[in-house]
Amino acid sequence: MPLWGLFRRTRRLPAIRTGELTLRGQDARAEEEQQWQRRYLQDVPYVLPKDEAEIDRLNFQHYALMSVQKQHIIAPLDDYPRAILDVGCGTGLWAREVGQRYPLCQVMGVDVEPPERLPTVPANVDYVYGDVLKGLPFPENSFDLVHQRLLILAVPASAWPQVLRELLRLVRPGGWLQLTEAGMYFNQPGPRSAHLRDLVNRAIAGWGFDPLIALNMPTLLRQAGAIAVEKRTYGVVMGEAGGQGGRLLEKDMLAVMSALTERVASFMPVEEWRELLASLPEEWRNYGTEFQFHVTIGRKPGR
Repeated sequence: MPLWGLFRRTRRLPAIRTGELTLRGQDARAEEEQQWQRRYLQDVPYVLPKDEAEIDRLNFQHYALMSVQKQHIIAPLDDYPRAILDVGCGTGLWAREVGQRYPLCQVMGVDVEPPERLPTVPANVDYVYGDVLKGLPFPENSFDLVHQRLLILAVPASAWPQVLRELLRLVRPGGWLQLTEAGMYFNQPGPRSAHLRDLVNRAIAGWGFDPLIALNMPTLLRQAGAIAVEKRTYGVVMGEAGGQGGRLLEKDMLAVMSALTERVASFMPVEEWRELLASLPEEWRNYGTEFQFHVTIGRKPGR
């Protein structure tokens, strides 16, 4: 049994439930909390919920990205991989699908709350508890590929250098890191989309995260010691004009912004925020707005 099989038993973090805050008094807030109740993890900086609605959102986010990216692995692996790690694996779909593609490869998914709702998982895929901010429970040089995706709201800006060094530690000499990140990156934004971008970027920075991490990733990855660093940009036209990916990504974007309602309440009134979100789909259609995400790859020296 591989060493990481020792970590198969997962540990769930305590969670709290909260509702969206409003500015209309205690009675209205209690009513809102009952209607919009969400579950959040304690003791980690992740600002989005961890509940059934979030599981659904992460699933259609996965399919939206894959409809554009077309392949799970961008990094040019030299040989048939023996071991792959998915850090911050979320609902586990990426790891499961990679395990199906490479049945002789050990695929590990690690998360502060590992997935439990997948109906079928290949025998070569496993999910374990781990927090990349505290160090991951694997020996160095363990994996041909370490994959991490969309942790902009989970990794504080000051922690990225440490996180990238930790990820690179786990890669075998000659192996690869593949990091997908997104922020508020729009092509052809209308005025409301531009307002949303500026507001959310200011909020993200205020919460201690890096709103430009997708653009900064190549520099940080080189500073961590990676070579052959390359960034690819993928664009998705929001809504019906973008096909399946656009429809899914529009739904994903609105769900993310809705989940942040409580946290943006200090920046603008909640009702104004909701009105802004409700107006976005029509503006995206009128302007042909495209959302971008960025995939950065880098190789560990050696071999």
